[in-house]
This record gives sequence, C-alpha cells and structure tokens, in this order.
Amino acid sequence: MRNIVCEMLNIKYPILQGPMAWASDGRLAAAVSEEGGLGIMGIGFAPADVFRNEIRTAGRLTDHPYGCNLITSVPNSRELLEIILQEKVPVVELEGAPEEFSLLREYADTLEKNGIVVIGKASSVREAQILERAGVQMVSVKGADGGGHIYGFTGTFTLIPQVVDAVRIPVINSSGVADARGVRASFMLGASAVEIGSRFLLAHECPVHENYKKAVILAEEGATVLTGTSVHDAVRGLENTLAKKVLKIEKDCEGKEAAEKIQRLCAGSLRKAAVEGDTDREGSVLVGQNVGMLTCEESVREIMKSLICGLEQILDS
Repeated sequence: MRNIVCEMLNIKYPILQGPMAWASDGRLAAAVSEEGGLGIMGIGFAPADVFRNEIRTAGRLTDHPYGCNLITSVPNSRELLEIILQEKVPVVELEGAPEEFSLLREYADTLEKNGIVVIGKASSVREAQILERAGVQMVSVKGADGGGHIYGFTGTFTLIPQVVDAVRIPVINSSGVADARGVRASFMLGASAVEIGSRFLLAHECPVHENYKKAVILAEEGATVLTGTSVHDAVRGLENTLAKKVLKIEKDCEGKEAAEKIQRLCAGSLRKAAVEGDTDREGSVLVGQNVGMLTCEESVREIMKSLICGLEQILDS
C-alpha cells in the first residue's frame, strides 16, 4: 500500500484523518499517526494558545508525522503560521479562497522552505489547479457529499477523476470514504490516498460529546441536509431543529438579511453540539453523507485495522 503519498509524508499507510473543528485534536491526530496513518488536527480557527497546546500534545504522544490545518482567511493566520514554524509541525493542510492566491503561494513557499509538507484543500478542478500553481505538494479534494463546510457542489467520486486529469501532483480523496471499499474505489479513480473525517468522529479518542456520537450512530442514510447554500456558506450536517430553522430562513429571506439571520442563529452552534452535547435545539452536528455507514464507536486502532485489513482482502480477491 505504500505509494508516493506515503513516501512524501513518511507514513506507512495512505490513510489520513481529516481536520475537524472541535473533533480532531492533538490526542486523536497522534493516535492515528501511531497506527501508521497521518492525523491532522482541525485547529485552524483556534486561538494561538490553544493552537500551540494542541500541537505540543500531538508531539508528546507520537514520534510519527502529524499535521494541522491552516486557513488563510482567519485573522490570526500569520500568528498561527509562525507557531507552526516554531513547533516544527511536519505537515500542514492549507486552505484558502482562490482570490487569496498570493497569500496561498506565500504560505506554501514559507512552509516548504522550512521542510514542511503542504497539502492544499480543494473542492473543484479550478481550485486544485490554483493550489498546484501556488506550490502545494499534493491536493486533498472534498466533494459535496462531505460533512461540514462545503465549497463546491460536485460529488466526490465524480470530482476526483476530473482533478486527477487536471493536475500533476498527487490527489487525495477527502470525503465519502468510511470503509475499505471507499479506499479501494478512490484508488481506482486515480487518488493516491484518502482523508477520512466522519468515521473518526466515533473514535474513542475523539473528544466530541457522547450525544454527538450517539446522534451520528442513530442517523440513517439520507439524514443529512445542506444549509446555507443561498448565502454562499454551505454546511452539511444532520437534519435537526437548528437545520430546519436555517432552511426556513433561506426560504423566507434572501441576500444580506438571510446571511445575518443565519450567522446570528448559528454562532457557536458546532461547539454547542460537540462540547455541550446539544445535538438538536441549538447545536450543529456536522457529518458526511456516509453517515448511514457509521454504526458504532471504536478505538483508532480498531478503525485503522478495519480499513487496512479490509483493503488487503479486497486487493487479494
């Protein structure tokens, strides 16, 4: 299973754990890295002190490569970049709008010059091409079926081969995968690795509230909805009271009025679900369309073993 992504990241298996706010902290990332994958912390929106502490936590818990995300649009992104350099984070997943090309190129160049592997985050062919020109070493592609913030509207398994044909750097499929079949399918479509988010929500090492995990386990196929599309801030999560309120605002209002109402309503909603356990009234439970495949809590070791052994069986069949 070792390939170009494994060589570039210095990992055993081409399996990455995707960055998820309030979910993928230093402990979870380190656990994935210890099992031969690459754990990536979803701390790109964190205050500087939290950002540094999580990085140091991962560094204490594993001697293997690990990563964190960095978002160019965050007001303190330069401060976070400096912390990454000071703490010598091995891998960074860089995210930014195409309009921020000069900043993307500056950050990618700075990171690479300091020996850090840079993964770009894209949701379209155009974004992948822009990231390649900006100097990232590989690109992680997220389609509309993924959980959390959605920036494009093409399904992952339609999008992946188009990106593979459009760029020369390695491509990582970062949504729609929950088991070994998804890993194998991603390889068949031309991806060199997978980045898995939603399944790791149910890892024992994942810090989200038990109510959040139970909501994911009880959800069936078709349980997610996409909100915020009319105000260009699309988010995929479980359909609940909060999501229905957002959809009603989008139906009744438009433009700036809708955006302001949604922003007020949803402020802090992910924290309310992931930390406080409010998974219906005011909380937002972010998860991908593969939620119907997520049926039980497991350790990171069990999840990785299932992915690796399952893939080996498929490759041998």
